[in-house]
Parts: sequence; C-alpha cells; structure tokens
Amino acid sequence: MNESLRNAAKHLYVHVPFCQGKCDYCGFYSVVADEEIRAEFAPLPGRELQILMEAADVPPGELAPQTVYFGGGTPAMLGEKGLRTLVADLRLRADLSQVKEWTVELNPATTTRELAKTLRELGVNRVSIGAQSFDDEVLRRIGRRHDVAAIGQAVAAVRGAGFENVGLDLIAGLPGVTPEIWRTTVEQALALAPEHLSIYALTLECGTPMAKRVEEGVDKIDDPEQQLAALAEAEDALAKAGLARYEISNYARPGRECLHNLAVWRGEDYLGLGPHASARVGVRRWTNHADVRGYMSMVFEGARPSCEAEDLEPMGDVTERLLFGLRLAEGVALENFVARFPVAAERLAEWNATLARLAEQGVVERVAATGGAWRLTSRGREVADAVIMELI
Repeated sequence: MNESLRNAAKHLYVHVPFCQGKCDYCGFYSVVADEEIRAEFAPLPGRELQILMEAADVPPGELAPQTVYFGGGTPAMLGEKGLRTLVADLRLRADLSQVKEWTVELNPATTTRELAKTLRELGVNRVSIGAQSFDDEVLRRIGRRHDVAAIGQAVAAVRGAGFENVGLDLIAGLPGVTPEIWRTTVEQALALAPEHLSIYALTLECGTPMAKRVEEGVDKIDDPEQQLAALAEAEDALAKAGLARYEISNYARPGRECLHNLAVWRGEDYLGLGPHASARVGVRRWTNHADVRGYMSMVFEGARPSCEAEDLEPMGDVTERLLFGLRLAEGVALENFVARFPVAAERLAEWNATLARLAEQGVVERVAATGGAWRLTSRGREVADAVIMELI
C-alpha cells in the first residue's frame, strides 16, 4: 500500500460538500450547513489524509501531488479563512510544491475578488466556474442562485486576481432552452474568452426536483436528437473559437486541457478526500460515506470514513481503465496500454477484433497521429454507452 498510496496521491481530489442550496438538477452529494459546521470541517481532509498515510506507513511530506482538485458542492462556502485552514492542514501532510495544476470549482454567486486573491495566494492556478446557462429565466427555473451578470463578474474577479486558466461549465438540454437561447449561451460563454469549456448533456437524476417536474409533465426536456443537435452546434462554434474537443464533454485551447481529469481518463490512480469522495489505488476502489456529520465524527476519532473497499479483478480493473481512455480524442493505443498493464494482453486480440468490427460500423477509428490509437468517432460519442458495452 505504501508505494500505491504515493502513486495515487499524485492526483488529489478534495470534496467540499457545502452549498447555499441544492440546484434542481443536482444529484451530487452536497448539504446546506451553518458556519460552525463548515469551520469544523475545514481541517478534516488533511486529517483524513494523515489517517491513510499512517495506515500505509508513509511519513509526512512524502506524498507529492502533481494535480489537486477542490470540488463540491461549492468550496468557496468555506470562506477565505476556511480555505486557508484546509490548505494548511494538507500541507502538514503532503508536499504541495510540485503541483502543476491546482483547480477549484467556483459558483458565480460566491466568487469575489477577495476570494480569488486568496486562492491565488494559496497556490491555486486554475478555476472552473459553474455558469450552466446564460439566460436569467433558465437559471431561475433550475434553482441557480446567480444571474448572467454574476458570471461575467466572477470571470472578471478571477482574471483580476491573476488567473490565466479559467474554465466555464454549461449544461445542454435544460428545460426552456430554445435553439436561440442555446446559441446565445454558447456565444456569451465564448465572449468571456475561457481557456476551457465543459458542456454536459443534461442527465435527470432520480429524486431531484427537476426529475419530479419532468415526470409530472411540468417541465419538458429535449429528446436525444435535439440534445445531440445542440451539442453539435456548440462543438462547431467552439472549434471556430479555437477550443478543441479533447474528451466527450470537454473542450480546451491548446495546452489548457484539465490535467487532473486527463490523468483519470488515462487510467492513472487518484486519491479522494472528503464526504462521498472516491479513490482508485491499484485494483482497490473505495468511496467515502455521503454523510458530512458522520464523516466528521469518524475523522475526529481517527477512523477511515470510507465504505468498505472493493478489490477489482485485475482484468476488470484494466477494462475500466481502457473504457475511460476511449473517451479521449487521443484515444488508446492498445500496444502501449498492454505495456502499462501486462494483464491486458489476455484480451488484446479480442479487443482488437471488437474494435475492428465497431470501426466498420463507424463508431470507432484508428488515429495514425497518435500511434494507431483507437478512439470514438463523432457518431461513437453519441452512442458511447453502447460502444462500452461491446468491450466489457
């Protein structure tokens, strides 16, 4: 576990589960909590890391993350003092001097110049701002707590603090979004000149207010063909603006791809801290309990706050890593993949045969520029789940 933990900690994720309130579409784990709870939480991811290090007999300072990602929830809900505490307690355990990319997710409603300045002082060099839409009525309908003007103000705040790597998130297929509103949303997002854009197709999460309204017929969402048309229109506009689609839902200017997420999609291990955060350490997987008070209590007691770990069969492990890689525009070169994961040699001939058959159907292709790697075609991205099932 010693070396495995060192390897996984190269890509460190911290889940901060606090929000002003749940958005109507959101299925991620987040809670509304008072200031006292948020203050008590701030040092605990660092203490959780210490628990993991002690179990693996790793001394302080020997973990050296290359990427760090604070997600949520809304990390800014910790406030400037809480963020400083969170980072200080991580630094007690890990060497953060080698971090190449440090991302924090931001909500326009809670992004201020003071917060942005604090993040830069802490070493953060990339932010991802959850815009979701550039229409005030749509934002109100889906339960967002910001308006369009706040998105521009948030971008101005982080630019003013010195951030040169800014991403925006959008959701395609939201209720009430006409083709004209969607076109305006994409245009206004590009007008803010982000280095990165994530465009996610709306997924109805069971139990959310939006899912209930759709079930009751109050809200109407796009059918799959309409959603695909919206995504295709966005891809064309982003390409003209210099942002290439490097993963199914992600676009970036050259050299501005998210290094943390790239590592995950390329099959590298990662470590997650915080409630409902997940980790992949070799063949072992675990996810922390989705209970902030339970998480806090267990960490205070020096116990691991995770659900029971699962060890995948070696072939299941490498198959999962292969499927992640196919999401990328660079694809997966199977010969190189087998060199990294020798057990995959058992299925190399089978995978090549399946991919050749899928290529005849036009859903995958080989890319000479990336060493003959296999990747999804435009059509393949539309039916990615079906392609994945063929390879499992």
